[in-house]
Amino acid sequence: MDTFTQTITDIQSKQDSQHQDSNEALLEVFVNEYLEAKNKVLQGSNPLYALIDKTRYVIQQMIPLSSSSSTALKNLTQSIQEPMKIAIIGQFSSGKSTFLNALLGQEILPSGITPITAKICHIVYGNDYALEIHYKNGNIATKPLHYMSEVSEDQNAKITFYKLYAPLELLKSMSFLDTPGFNSQNQSDTDTTNAVLESVDGIIWLALIDNVGKQSEREIITTHIKRYASKSLCVLNQKDRLKNEDEIHTSLEYAKKAFSGLFEDIIAISAKNALHSYNPSENLSTSQAEQLFQDSNIQSVVTFLHTHITPLAQIAKTRTICTQLRTLLLHYARLSLHAKLRFSNLNSLLQDSIQTFNSNAMQSPFYKSFPKLFDTFESHLESLSQYIYNAIERTPQEFVRIEKNFGFTKEVKQSKEVAFLPRERLSLSLNNADSTFARDFTKLGFDIMESGKEFESLLDTQTKLLQELFIQWYAAFLPPLQSPLLQKSLDGIVQSFHTLALSHNATLSANLMLFHKILSLNYPLSIALCLSHIGLKIEEAKAKHSKSPDTLPLFNPSLENIRDELNLGFHFYFLQENLLTQPLHKKSIWHFEREYTELCKNTSELITQYVEKYAHHLEQFKSLIATLKSYPQE
Repeated sequence: MDTFTQTITDIQSKQDSQHQDSNEALLEVFVNEYLEAKNKVLQGSNPLYALIDKTRYVIQQMIPLSSSSSTALKNLTQSIQEPMKIAIIGQFSSGKSTFLNALLGQEILPSGITPITAKICHIVYGNDYALEIHYKNGNIATKPLHYMSEVSEDQNAKITFYKLYAPLELLKSMSFLDTPGFNSQNQSDTDTTNAVLESVDGIIWLALIDNVGKQSEREIITTHIKRYASKSLCVLNQKDRLKNEDEIHTSLEYAKKAFSGLFEDIIAISAKNALHSYNPSENLSTSQAEQLFQDSNIQSVVTFLHTHITPLAQIAKTRTICTQLRTLLLHYARLSLHAKLRFSNLNSLLQDSIQTFNSNAMQSPFYKSFPKLFDTFESHLESLSQYIYNAIERTPQEFVRIEKNFGFTKEVKQSKEVAFLPRERLSLSLNNADSTFARDFTKLGFDIMESGKEFESLLDTQTKLLQELFIQWYAAFLPPLQSPLLQKSLDGIVQSFHTLALSHNATLSANLMLFHKILSLNYPLSIALCLSHIGLKIEEAKAKHSKSPDTLPLFNPSLENIRDELNLGFHFYFLQENLLTQPLHKKSIWHFEREYTELCKNTSELITQYVEKYAHHLEQFKSLIATLKSYPQE
């Protein structure tokens, strides 16, 4: 790609990036405006809706909601409009079902049925009368209302609880739970009732007015209900069995002393009279029915629930919702803190990996053995030079020298030793299969190629260490934060380092292959050139000396002359530069370390974005948690 094309590409890339940033900014503005408008609507109905919605939003900004979190938020949203829950508690056979019928204004619950009273019955609002049976195996079945009067003990043992729907106005604002009680034969009934007390908004303890305040009853109330005194009402039933108002007053005063500090209030009622006032078969006049209903005092119970329990229930519900939202947010805040710290740790590990590589490189066989290659090469050249030098023969030869004296010339014969290089014999001995020199240079070429494997091993060790680092880091990442996208991103990072190593291995291998060819393939050529040049110089010098022995000397090759010729043939100075002066092993390690560091820097910038992302989420969670913490007191 030419410079102009590259410049155009860079400009287009920058414009695309700016356009994308602009779109993202517009989208962020739109989302914020939408959330602000949505929160205003939610705040108008109930501020808790906005808090739940905000909680859902800030969580989803960090991570997809888990099914459990989604269910929890959905349940909290539904709980805002749920009617308050009132538990009806009393000793076994205290007439809870009859009392509930009187409170509801209809006889829809069977009374005196042992199997039914041993199970919780939820009484809630519905468009029609219906009975749901929730079994222990998770199944739910719909039955007619009279099933409650007919179910056998064996069938009842398979049931967890009943849920009765009724189209009654009172049930729109409150629901009731008919409980097993405390003095039944089964300890699990007591455990079930205690569990109910923890979750309900109000408690009605039902007692018989003529049997109130017994020691056994006080022990039960003190053990199980005392801590819920602020949301508890004691109802003394069957006041119609007493003779007059004085006896009723006396029983009430006695109950107040006996139960001092255990209930918010104590009310005497007649569930039977209330039921009579509703019953058309009694043939009561309107005034008689009204009087009977008034005498029953059942309305006082409803009034207490509306005036006392309802405000407490709303405060408690708000506090419960805020507490559960804080708990949920704290969970995700811990996740965001964990992610922030883990990504910061990954940055540190990346920086440490650079130091690890430098340390491993200095201790590697590649770094330690590569410099020895040149020493071996020079040693082979010295031995080869000495071998050729030792093979030079020197034989006497006569030369005629012309002397001039007083106009006369005279031929003078001189005997001199002349060097002779047995080229053919040397060529054969140095190039045959048994030549030690040929084997040494060939082996040196392969040793140089093998050093590339040592470098490859060094880089392979580094990339494996890096891969293992990412694997262990990801394994220690909390499972909710793990995702295929993050895994793919980490795999991509590891692959980029692997690609870098492959590139540097290929570059070094190409250089080492050149050295290998210089040593292996140039060996016979270098021998031939050396022998040819030395032999030619001997012959040329001898011929010139024969013509002018006084001025042109013979050529007697020195060891240095032979070494110079071999240096040229083997590209000595090129190999010296790459094996000794500016050794390739140091350059290869330096270039890889430089690009490895740059890649770590780029990766670190990506990881820093994750650190900042989770730091931002953490601040969002902390801010919302602070809002929720102060909300109930506002």
